[in-house]
Amino acid sequence: MRSPNALIAIVGVAPVSAVPLSIPALGEDLMRILVALGLGVFLLLTNANEAAAHSLQSLENQLRDREKYFQSLDREAPDFILQDADGRTVGLSALRGKVVVLHFIYTNCPDICPLHAERIAEIQAMTNQTPMRELVRFVTITTDPKNDTPEVMRTYGRDHGLDPVNWAFLTSGPQRITATRELVERFGHKFTQEGDGYQVHGVVTHVIDMEGRWRANFHGLQFQSTNLVLFINALTNDIHGAGKSKSQGMWNKIQGMFKQ
Repeated sequence: MRSPNALIAIVGVAPVSAVPLSIPALGEDLMRILVALGLGVFLLLTNANEAAAHSLQSLENQLRDREKYFQSLDREAPDFILQDADGRTVGLSALRGKVVVLHFIYTNCPDICPLHAERIAEIQAMTNQTPMRELVRFVTITTDPKNDTPEVMRTYGRDHGLDPVNWAFLTSGPQRITATRELVERFGHKFTQEGDGYQVHGVVTHVIDMEGRWRANFHGLQFQSTNLVLFINALTNDIHGAGKSKSQGMWNKIQGMFKQ
């Protein structure tokens, strides 16, 4: 599997961190197109079966072989109705039509939660360099609604590089302090409250398709980020089930950028 920098190097464009100072004269829009093209070509050339054919089943089979932290699923995702840092109600049903990348943390976690948030931010940045940005929502849910106030939630996102353009940090509010830990259990793992506010927990990134079906878990933080991006891409191109209409996928949108 190539590194994230290889996504762009395939088409001869330097990664952003290595771009000479004279490049900004090209304009942000052109750079965004070049980065999107680089990722699109990467998806096509390095994973022709899944990206070109838009075959979700083919990609799932390949990930079972090459990504040991990948777990394929196909079941209705547990529903929820929570609120964001601005008090707006957000339910899973309202996110139909988007691929949802969801994980649980609490902001006072001293070790793994910040790393998990930053991994999600990395995947979000990779995704948002392409037209997939319009088709994906990243959702963080706190398991400590008592202490994770709206201001704490806003600061946490900024501090860990999460972009509010398609990311939301959700809570059940201090009146329902156990609700999100109960929701975690419906997603198959636990955040167990111990002394001094510490919670013992695992690390899982959940992926939900456009129809609200829970399609995968990526366990821990050792999985390849590009494998999760490929899986997101497959979901944007291949709505599960024979005979169902397909959404316009990432590669089709990239092509459309050059037809205007």
